[in-house]
Order: sequence, then C-alpha cells, then structure tokens
Amino acid sequence: MTRRGWLVAAAGLVGCKRPAPLPVLATVPEFSLTDQAERPFAGARLTGKIWVANFMFTSCAATCPRQSKVLQRLQRETAVDLVSFTVDVKRDTPAVLGAYARRFGADPARWHFLTGPEPELHRLAYSVFQVGSVDGQLEHSSRLLLVDGQRRYRGSYPSAGEESINRLLAGIDQLAKEL
Repeated sequence: MTRRGWLVAAAGLVGCKRPAPLPVLATVPEFSLTDQAERPFAGARLTGKIWVANFMFTSCAATCPRQSKVLQRLQRETAVDLVSFTVDVKRDTPAVLGAYARRFGADPARWHFLTGPEPELHRLAYSVFQVGSVDGQLEHSSRLLLVDGQRRYRGSYPSAGEESINRLLAGIDQLAKEL
C-alpha cells in the first residue's frame, strides 16, 4: 500500500473511533411521587428505559418554558421517557401539572410531571442530581439530566443552545447503543 493509502486508511479509523463511555455520576434511588393525573408514580417504572429529567415549576416565566420546549422536541425526535420534577410543591398540584403538560403536548405515557413531599424532591435534586434544592425558594437548575436504563445518572446538559442539545441527543444515542 502506498503512503497515501495508509494515510487514508488511518484517517478512516480515526473517524470510526467509539466515543468514550458517559460517566456514571450517581444512581437514582427508588422514589415515590405523584404524577399529573394524580396517580402514584414509582421511580422503578423507569428501570430499563433511558430518560431525561428536569426540575421546573409551572409559574416560571424564565427558563422553565425553554426547558419544556426542549423536552417537547425530545418527545418528537426520540423514544426516551421524560420526567419533569416540580420545585414548587405548594402550587404545582397534579391538576396544575396536568394543565401545564397539555400546554406542551406531553404524551402522558412518556412525559411524567411529578410532585410529592418536598423532602423527597429535595433528596433527588440535591443529593442525586446535584442541581440545587427543593426548599420553597423556587431556585432551580435549567439543566437537562440524562439517566440510563439502569437508573444511573449519566449526564447533565444546559437546556439552552443547539450545541448542548446536540450533545444531549448524542448521549441518548450512545446510551441506546449500550442497551
């Protein structure tokens, strides 16, 4: 083989390099909350599924609608489940979450809006995903959180910017190939 042939072959191998595995940031423990239809929702339902989560509240006029638009896009373009945890347990009742879900065309079979005891939501936000507190202050992260089928937290992505969303989509594809 000529020198040029070797260079072309080597360049082709570089293009085929597998991406590094996504890190395991934490394991999502069992949780029990209530969905937008006022049904009990056990975290175990998500075992075996890739899912993307966020922390939001329905009266937010800043980052939450943008996050929900991105999740709406993921609902159209992927097969992942989506989980929106409220940080406003006092106002975001299942009925309020249901109205918000309808506003964004959420498929209730795949996009779950969850509320429940503040300590349980705080444990998930603070101890597991490390994106802030659920303590009545309504401060929250605008990041989208990627979880694999073994309920391992594998990535955190800003909800703004096409580059970030493309990285999230690539992460979803990478996890789908691991299944």
